[in-house]
Amino acid sequence: MAKKAASFLGANTPKGFVSLFDELYNPYDKARAYIIKGGPGTGKSTFMKKIADKAEKSGFFTERVYCSSDPSSLDAVIVPQMNFSICDGTSPHVVEPRFPGVAENILNLGEFWDAEKLRKNGDEIRGLFFENSLYHRKSGKYLAAAGHIDSLNRKLVMNYIRTDKTDSYATRFIYRELSAKRGEGRGEKSRRFMSAITPRGNIFLGDAVQSLCPRVIGIDDSEGVISALVTDRIGEGAVKNGYRAIYCCCPMNPAESEHLLVPEKGIAIVRLHRASCELPCVRMIHAGRFMKDGFRENRTVIKFNNKLKDELIKESVNCLKQAKSTHDKLERIYIDAMDFERLNEYCQSFIDKLFT
Repeated sequence: MAKKAASFLGANTPKGFVSLFDELYNPYDKARAYIIKGGPGTGKSTFMKKIADKAEKSGFFTERVYCSSDPSSLDAVIVPQMNFSICDGTSPHVVEPRFPGVAENILNLGEFWDAEKLRKNGDEIRGLFFENSLYHRKSGKYLAAAGHIDSLNRKLVMNYIRTDKTDSYATRFIYRELSAKRGEGRGEKSRRFMSAITPRGNIFLGDAVQSLCPRVIGIDDSEGVISALVTDRIGEGAVKNGYRAIYCCCPMNPAESEHLLVPEKGIAIVRLHRASCELPCVRMIHAGRFMKDGFRENRTVIKFNNKLKDELIKESVNCLKQAKSTHDKLERIYIDAMDFERLNEYCQSFIDKLFT
């Protein structure tokens, strides 16, 4: 069985839904990208799972991209050796072709539904879409409030960081672990989410991290400021020295990374938090070693703020659960209107041609 990876390319964050779907493929590099359009329950995820299964059985490295609104569903599949990707191009991560017919093709699963059946349920469908959107907006407001508290804590921490020490540590790490590759130019930077706030809570794809990078170095960093500084600096060095560095964005602060993966070297630097704390590590970095004296005096305030933040995130997750419940109702309506016999024939024909 081929080695495989998993990730999220979209996340619920304090800044709303953040999409990294522009990282799926390079439209200037002979990409074979397919964008699926269709409603809930029309078989998009099942179709992509079949493609991923076939690719892995055929010996290809495959990345499964999961949905942060329903982690049991796929948002995309990437097969780098085939320069192939396929994704769900519907809201909230709308994907449109940049070079239609050249880099991308659209697959319309709406061809297999009974539009008349759907129209008969039009009022219910509209109401459920509206309800789903309402729960997502409520979830976003709770996350925004949690993000505000998180930023207060981060500002407190920033006042006490010894950036000379974080830079020195990163420089030594790059020299020791990521020496320059001879005859190679710059490497590649890519972004993923390895953590996501979902209807099941905060999920961390620890198995995927270990699959790509058996050597995990943990950063004991409750607020994530030190891990962002260290991973960014080491990531820059990795790319400069010719490696691919995967910056794993933080769902609470998506402009910054919380983890860094360098698959070619099998090394991951992971910020340890509630979701990732059970990941086995070969070494630990304690954030306290990079802090100035006097930081401990702020512990009580930070601890109180974190309790508030956790409660707000819990409410956000509850809203996501309700949103998924309404989405499940929508799926049942669309499933009843689908001609799955024709759809399955279409999907199998597509897979047969893809792997011929």
